[in-house]
Amino acid sequence: MKIRLLSILVMALLLSSCASTRTATTGGKSGQVAVTIDLVNVLDDKVKVVIKPSAITSQTTIFRIPRIIPGTYMIADYGRYIEKFEALDKSGKPLAVTQQDVNTWVISNAGQLDRVTYLVNDTFDSEEGSAFSDDGTNTIFSPAGTNILAGKQFYLNMAGFVGYFENQVNNPYHVTISHPSDLVGTSSLEDEDKSAANDIFLASRYAELIDSPVMYSNPDVASFTVDNLKVVLHVYSPVNKEITSAALMPEIQKMITAQKKFLGDINNTPKYAILAYITTYGKDDARGIGALEHNKSTTAVFMQTMSSDDLIQVISHEFFHTLTPLNVHSKEIHDFDFNNPKMSAHLWLYEGVTEYFANLFQVNQGLISEDEFLAHMAEKESLASKLYPKEISFTEMSKNVLDPGMQEIYPNVYQKGALLAMCIDLIIRDKSNGQKGILDLMRQLSNMYGPTKPFDDAELIPTITKLTYPEVGDFIKKYIVEGEPIDYSKFLKLVGVERATISRPVQIALLVDNKPYLRIDKANNQVLAVVPDDKNVFVNAMGLKDNDVIVEINGQKLDISNMVTVLGGLYNLEEGRPMLIKVKRDGVMMDLKGNAKLNQVETPGYKFTDAAKTAAKDSWLKK
Repeated sequence: MKIRLLSILVMALLLSSCASTRTATTGGKSGQVAVTIDLVNVLDDKVKVVIKPSAITSQTTIFRIPRIIPGTYMIADYGRYIEKFEALDKSGKPLAVTQQDVNTWVISNAGQLDRVTYLVNDTFDSEEGSAFSDDGTNTIFSPAGTNILAGKQFYLNMAGFVGYFENQVNNPYHVTISHPSDLVGTSSLEDEDKSAANDIFLASRYAELIDSPVMYSNPDVASFTVDNLKVVLHVYSPVNKEITSAALMPEIQKMITAQKKFLGDINNTPKYAILAYITTYGKDDARGIGALEHNKSTTAVFMQTMSSDDLIQVISHEFFHTLTPLNVHSKEIHDFDFNNPKMSAHLWLYEGVTEYFANLFQVNQGLISEDEFLAHMAEKESLASKLYPKEISFTEMSKNVLDPGMQEIYPNVYQKGALLAMCIDLIIRDKSNGQKGILDLMRQLSNMYGPTKPFDDAELIPTITKLTYPEVGDFIKKYIVEGEPIDYSKFLKLVGVERATISRPVQIALLVDNKPYLRIDKANNQVLAVVPDDKNVFVNAMGLKDNDVIVEINGQKLDISNMVTVLGGLYNLEEGRPMLIKVKRDGVMMDLKGNAKLNQVETPGYKFTDAAKTAAKDSWLKK
């Protein structure tokens, strides 16, 4: 899961503000669990779901809705969104049901059970009030959530719609979805019913179903094929009509083609689905911005004002999850317990290596320069040192990631986790004289395990050590398991890279030296420019004056209710981008036009300085 930390942006911008029974249900065919989801007859923003189990011979059975799903690392309690749960026999007569907890129902006389039925509420409706929720706690991250807009759009992360019978998680699932004929459904699963108003999806087991989200909306879909991989992009953008599949696909195609070339024969995914939801960020809409990985797809929620580059960077991270955890994962993930999970110790692998590859492939494939890559890694070091403790066992954090204290540290897998992967790469490069790296290690692990053969958590580090060098095992033990502070420059020196002061553009256009160049006027629901000096070159280039009321930015109206969305478009702004800011100055409306200019800041970073190690550096970044 890659999360965009909007709360940090907002704070920076706005500093001032069991016996057998004689009968048994026949259930689904050949042991199938049969599911029907009705997206046509939506009542009061709720969807009806019917599930028929395979044969049950016990006196009681337990039905569950997931408490948590893989990739989120936080409790969701999807059962909160279930209403009017019933268990029925073949004649439609209710059976006795006891709700054990928010996600669990115990059904009596289970041998007579024909089906369970219930209504599903969507999760997007409950997110109003903060960057992620109305209370900031126990809120489902939007890309892992659900949306029900009758006749317009349905976001089906299956954990929010389909539950499981306790002893039938490994049974095949047959899912029939009826939907408005003018809406198109997209998933990594193939539709077995080619009619306009019904889809049928088959999953080998419950885990595969949960790993296969579906999005329905107007047919804004584009696709391409590269090296036997079909990539499908489905976009729902109700307001910003410039964000379309056709507009995004050229850059996505360029990116994924480069990723495929970087991965080589490791990636053999036949189909990859990208389900992009563009939120209005308004009432009853998604607030959690980012994406959630699935083995063969990603669900993504973006703001209308985010640049296409920001969208594509997030998607690139998720695509690398086709390597891990799809091909390399532990038994805790393979046999994931959706209600009482035991977490794996190796988030540093699943997320850290993935994030490292999402940066490395870009310089490897010529999409960014070597200096840009080093600047990205330096920024990760800076964030890791500022936001998280220097001494932390990543394996302990990973195993206990559901604990509140560890959840606060979890985002460091995208910072320090990527840096740890970089160091392992550099050690392997050094010991192999540039002939191998961490990508070769991942290829070996993929061949050894693969999608259907999980490893024991305890065996991974000894296996990696055996496949590489003792120095790699020592590094993992010292810095990942024991969590000692690390000097990254020690490892970068192996490829001729030294610490240096570098210049880079500010991330937030309206912030210089932690001073915001705007303020909120709550009484009049306005955002005003504050221009006490001439130090902000963006403000100067656009001609903003003190007390200008900022009415619109690039066509997006700005007031207090949507300032996170609109001002988010000024985060990581591209130098030279054409800008149009509408302001009210002394009661007169004005259009301020110009090209974005950004302040440069001097920050600690890295530079390649040792020409004698050019070959080592090139083997790392270009091979």
